[in-house]
Amino acid sequence: MEKKEINEIRKCFQRNDCRIDRLRGCYVNEEKEKISSIRELFLALEDEEMSRYCELFRKALSGKIGRNLFNLSFPLAEEAEGGRQHFLLRLLDSELKDEELVQEFFDRVIESYQEARKYLILLVRGVYDIPGRTSDGLGLGDASEEVYSFLLCCICPVALLREGLCYDKAAGSFLSRSDDWAVQKPDSAFLFPAFRERSTDLHEALYYAKKPAERHEEIPGELLGAPLPRAEKEEQLLFRDLVEDILGRKCDFDSVKGISESLSQLVEEGKEREESALLDREGMKKLLRENGAEEERLLRFEKSYEEKTGGDDSPLLAENILPGKELRLKSKLLKLNISSELSELLESRIIDGREYLLLPISDDLELNGIRLRQKLSED
Repeated sequence: MEKKEINEIRKCFQRNDCRIDRLRGCYVNEEKEKISSIRELFLALEDEEMSRYCELFRKALSGKIGRNLFNLSFPLAEEAEGGRQHFLLRLLDSELKDEELVQEFFDRVIESYQEARKYLILLVRGVYDIPGRTSDGLGLGDASEEVYSFLLCCICPVALLREGLCYDKAAGSFLSRSDDWAVQKPDSAFLFPAFRERSTDLHEALYYAKKPAERHEEIPGELLGAPLPRAEKEEQLLFRDLVEDILGRKCDFDSVKGISESLSQLVEEGKEREESALLDREGMKKLLRENGAEEERLLRFEKSYEEKTGGDDSPLLAENILPGKELRLKSKLLKLNISSELSELLESRIIDGREYLLLPISDDLELNGIRLRQKLSED
């Protein structure tokens, strides 16, 4: 799923235009025991309660693709009868009315999820009448071309609120609070099936992880049977190793600066198309060739690529490996961030046998908050 498709489905979780029809939940303690359950017609909830739930569901479709949101592809074996995608499809078709299926789903989550604390599993089913679009992207109002039925599952930590005084509206005064347990925003979540090119895609799902460093890979791996793509940090390290290996002695300031500028252009072109900018094997090789790699070293590219990717030929997300809209220079003694708009002014020059990076001093330069004046002469 692309960001524009995710945002379209995210709008299904607004209180004033909510597309959820059924809510199920299961509260689990530290010993992986079910404490209580939720079974509600979602639109029958009180407005405030509905708003709270919708806030959690919208959070599960937020963040950056490749950092918090990951597209999962089901292996063919999981789509066969008895497979994990096939189980999700049965759950979806049941409209969450089959109690045995719902409880089996909760059991599978509890068995897979590696977390020794209280948490709440929320599972909702929704229906979205996909509005038609003209060739130039304009909506056709109520004209629906397809109905997208989906499941959204959120796994939310339940934490003890801090002790203290809180205002009790019923009592009209401040009372001591010591043992209130509150549902936190989801740590993990998934949407099934995916919504790709404004249509149902039963072969994929969208996975959400709150923390990039704690992605709970057991959920996509064990519960869904769909491998999780490389993490953002993994892609950055893979890209760095390939660049340093293939450029070799040509891995200098000008070459790396050129690579960063090429990646920035690739990302901007992707934004114009409203698509993720991808860098595949051939694109990577071309990027290196255009930025200083010698043909002799490019001969080892295929072998190096295979070794460093471990045979995973999935493309890199350009936005993941681009450090941002600035050049970042770092050493043990120096850390310098320079706006990409000024990158053309920064140059490498050898003076008296030593390489220097030169940046013209501007009129608005400050040091520790003090404005500096330019030395226009040696006086």
